[in-house]
Amino acid sequence: MASTEHFLISKVIKENEIVTVVEAGLKPQHFSAQWSDVWQWLVTYWRDHSAVPSERAFNQEYANISLIDASREQFSNLIEELITSYRHQKMVETLSSAVPLLNENETQEAINVIAQGLQVASADTARLRDVNLIETWEQRIERYLLMKDTPNAIRGIPTGFPGLDRLTSGLRPQQLVTLVGEAKKGKSLITLIISNAIHNHGKVPLYISFEMSTEEQSARYDALVAGISHTKLMRGDLTNTDIEQIRKAISIRKNMHPFIISEDISSLTTVSAIAGKIQQHKPDVLVIDGVYLMDDEEGEPKGSPQALTNITRSLKRLAQRYDIPIVGTTQVLSWKLGNRKSRQITADAIGYTSSFAQDSDLVIGVEADPDIDDQAILRIVLARTAPRGEVKIKWDWHNMDFSEVEESDHDDKDNWYY
Repeated sequence: MASTEHFLISKVIKENEIVTVVEAGLKPQHFSAQWSDVWQWLVTYWRDHSAVPSERAFNQEYANISLIDASREQFSNLIEELITSYRHQKMVETLSSAVPLLNENETQEAINVIAQGLQVASADTARLRDVNLIETWEQRIERYLLMKDTPNAIRGIPTGFPGLDRLTSGLRPQQLVTLVGEAKKGKSLITLIISNAIHNHGKVPLYISFEMSTEEQSARYDALVAGISHTKLMRGDLTNTDIEQIRKAISIRKNMHPFIISEDISSLTTVSAIAGKIQQHKPDVLVIDGVYLMDDEEGEPKGSPQALTNITRSLKRLAQRYDIPIVGTTQVLSWKLGNRKSRQITADAIGYTSSFAQDSDLVIGVEADPDIDDQAILRIVLARTAPRGEVKIKWDWHNMDFSEVEESDHDDKDNWYY
C-alpha cells in the first residue's frame, strides 16, 4: 500500500501544486526515510526554477519511484496525516529515550527528555497568511468605519481597568503582554484582577502561578469577588456575616464557565507543559505569574539571559499558535530605577534579559504612587500599537477595592510605537 508521502508527492507533481504544502509548513524532517530527500529536492527545484518539476524531470532524478494516482486525495488530509505520523514518531523516540532513564532512577533527566520531546511533538507547523492589500481595500474601509462609529470600543478582552482598556483596546489574540514591577508590589494581584475581568466577560482564563500556591490565589479570588478583607480571611478573623457574604459571592458563580488555576510546579515549568495545558483546557487567555521562574527546554541555566530569551520567544510563538493573548509577569531590578522617589519603571529596568521588551507587544509597569498612599499606577512602558499613558487605581486591601480613581492621561503623538 502506498504511503502518505507517496500520495502527497505524486499529487504535488501531477497537479502542479506545491504552494499549498509549503505554506502548511511541511519540512524534510516531517517526511520519513527516502521521502525526506525527495521532498527536499522538490522544494529546491521549485525555488531554483519557479516551477514544480515535470513528471519527466522527476523520473530522471528518481527512476526507482513511480508516481501514483492521487486525484481523489485532498491536500489537507494528506498534510494532517503526515504531521500526525511525525508527532507519533517523535513521541515514540522520546519515550524510548526516557524509559531507560526511569529504569536507572534518573527521574529528573527523564522529565527533561520528555519535556523536550513534547515541545517538538506538539509544535504546530507554520501557517502563512497572505493578504493582497490592493484587493482587500474595501474590507479595511469597513473596519475603519466601524472604528469611527465606535471610537472608544474595546477591540479585545477587557482587563478590568477601563482607562487601561481605552489605551490598549483590551487584550487581543496573539499578543504577549508583560506586567513588570518590583518584588511584592502587586503584580500577582493585578493579574488575578485581570483574570477575573476576563472571566466576567464570558471568557475562560487559565491562570498559572509560579509565585503563589493555588490556595493563596483562591483565597485572594474569594476575597476579591466578595469584597472582604483578605487579611481577615487569611487570619480566620471572619464574622458569620462575612462568611455568608463570601458564600453568596462565590455560589452565584457556580454555573459559570471555568476559571482554571494551575500550580503543578514539578512539571509545569516549561513552555511545552503549558502548551499541553492549553490543549487540555482551551482557554481564551493564558496568564502566567512569574515567567522568570520558568525552565528553558534548550538546556540553558535557569534564570540566565539566554534561558529567558528562549522562554519569551517561545511564549510569543505560543500566543500566535493558539491565537490567544498571553499575559505574564516578571520583575524589575530596583537598582536600575532612576528616580528614588517616583520609582518609575523603564524598559531598561526590566530584569534578567532584554527579550521581555523585545518580544512583548505590550509592557505595563505596576508601581506604587509616590504621592498618595494606598494608590497604585499602571503605566504603559512599551507598546506596539498603543499610546503611552497611565491609570491610577485604589490600593484598598481592607475592602478589596482596586478600581480606577481618575481618567487615564495619554499622549496622542505619533512616536508611541516601538
